Amino acid sequence: MKKILFVCDEHHYPQGAFEWIRELRKQEHLSVKGLFFKAPAITTATRHPAAGKEDLPHFSNQDTAQFMDQCRNSDISSHTVEKSNTEWQKAFWEHESRYADLLIFSQELLYAGTAAHQPNGYMQQLLRWANCPVLAVPENTGAPEQLLVAYDGSPQSMHALKQCCLLFPQYGQLPVRIAYVKEEDSDHIPHLQLLTEYAHAHFTDVKILKLHWDSDKHFSTWVECFRNPLLITGAFGRSALSTSFKESFVTKIITDHVAPVFIAH
Repeated sequence: MKKILFVCDEHHYPQGAFEWIRELRKQEHLSVKGLFFKAPAITTATRHPAAGKEDLPHFSNQDTAQFMDQCRNSDISSHTVEKSNTEWQKAFWEHESRYADLLIFSQELLYAGTAAHQPNGYMQQLLRWANCPVLAVPENTGAPEQLLVAYDGSPQSMHALKQCCLLFPQYGQLPVRIAYVKEEDSDHIPHLQLLTEYAHAHFTDVKILKLHWDSDKHFSTWVECFRNPLLITGAFGRSALSTSFKESFVTKIITDHVAPVFIAH
């Protein structure tokens, strides 16, 4: 059994993210905690002069009821927690995610409308603050048919691949493409022998590629060439992915909803 955090804000129920959870349930039992946050425009705590108390978060029953009904119908153990917008804090997410195996949310719907495009400020904070692997899912996507790994030779990129193997052993039969991107003439890939040994120990169909171009400009286009891929990467907005890959390539994939992204720090 795995513990999953399902993150949602008011009026933006992420059905696509739940469908991923439903697919994972086919492989094993799950315990899913629904974290429902109030919308920012209406959650600033207001003080009642007479009572001296703050309003407590109160969610629409429709959102929480839909989540609980879907979990019940899919034989998923679940419970919900309602939070005010002011409780969206770094300390909360670091602590909450430390005690979870996976955090999942919608690339498109998480606090949609608070910025011109995704990832908005809330999403960027969540991607940075989470202490467990994160899965950012487009609303209209199918089950993964292949894995794409953004590899830069760092310990963080290998950590992401290992976390994916541990969380999703059922993906071992899928085709895997591990891409090292660097705009140079050399065909060198860091630690290629060890990478090859590890990949073939966990997957049956593996190709390790050196792509000789700028990841910021072309990587998302390359990802779009694949049918229902899952992209695996080691960091977002941290120093880890600094040589070949940068935050901007993940940002572009999320902005354009190109593919689900699995991020493990």
